[in-house]
Amino acid sequence: MSNRSVFLLISAAASLVIIIAAVAIGSVAVSPIETISILVSRFTGIQMDPEIPGYRIAIVADLRLPRVLLAFIAGAALSVSGAVMQSVLKNPLASSFTLGVSSGASLGAGSVILFGLSGALHGMLTVPAAGFAASVLTVFLLLRFSRAIDPSLRNNTIILSGMILSLFLNAILTLFSALSADGLKNILSWQLGSFALRGMTPVYLLLPLTAAGTLAIFRYRRELDILTFGGDEAAALGVPVRKTKNTLVILASVLTGCTIAFTGVIGFVDLAIPHIVRRLWGPSHRTLIPFSFLFGGSFMVLADLFCRTVYPPAELPVGAVTALMGAPVFAHIYLSSRRSGA
Repeated sequence: MSNRSVFLLISAAASLVIIIAAVAIGSVAVSPIETISILVSRFTGIQMDPEIPGYRIAIVADLRLPRVLLAFIAGAALSVSGAVMQSVLKNPLASSFTLGVSSGASLGAGSVILFGLSGALHGMLTVPAAGFAASVLTVFLLLRFSRAIDPSLRNNTIILSGMILSLFLNAILTLFSALSADGLKNILSWQLGSFALRGMTPVYLLLPLTAAGTLAIFRYRRELDILTFGGDEAAALGVPVRKTKNTLVILASVLTGCTIAFTGVIGFVDLAIPHIVRRLWGPSHRTLIPFSFLFGGSFMVLADLFCRTVYPPAELPVGAVTALMGAPVFAHIYLSSRRSGA
């Protein structure tokens, strides 16, 4: 077994420990043994210790477990998405957020909230569905607009088009928000991101989507490695550059769109985690993608744990906390790229 495989197994085990610890820790402390007993019973049907109080079972199984699992899946999906965007566009600051995906999702979800469609349509999935549909539409508009400007789809064209589209969509959402003071608070709450009181439904929906998207991206690991050398070099080695870029951008954007549709906007994770993983394990996507998945998921679980335990009973918005953590990383990446380019 190679060293990479050993470290991957160790990282997977560490992620499992972090998940169990996050489920156990909270305003009501639950011992690790009780937590493991409840989780084993939940997933296998084996009878748990009858002496565990019912309220602790409810806290672990119904409140904390869905929240922790959703946080892990969200962090994993965003990190893998960020790793792909940075490699495809050859820019360490590239992500689905800089390409306007989050702005599109915010506009879709915000429109449903502002115009009262979530109540009119009677569905808990109305807001996430609108956010996801808008994010996917944003990606197609981005690629179409970029292709109209530059048929070769150069990286700088895609990034600049994404920035323009993001500003445009944010401006529309701002105008919509000005029309409704009541809806503004709900939009702001959604944009700050949260995993609280979501239940298991988002987990059941996001887990297969995230797994399928990550596996689909992993199949392109060779092409991703080649694309980091540039489009001309990739084409010379037989990679269909335009088709591969389109496919990978769409896959990465779908991962991001699915995630923020259920959790709200959570930034900087997709920017910071892939950069850290590259520093630790190198640029090979055979390593980068699985480690980004595990590191991103674990980081998000720890960030959410911090948000709900640092100042009880109040909770900090996880999107704001990840932004505070990610901003210094963003500055470091930018300054490092400037020095290397100097």
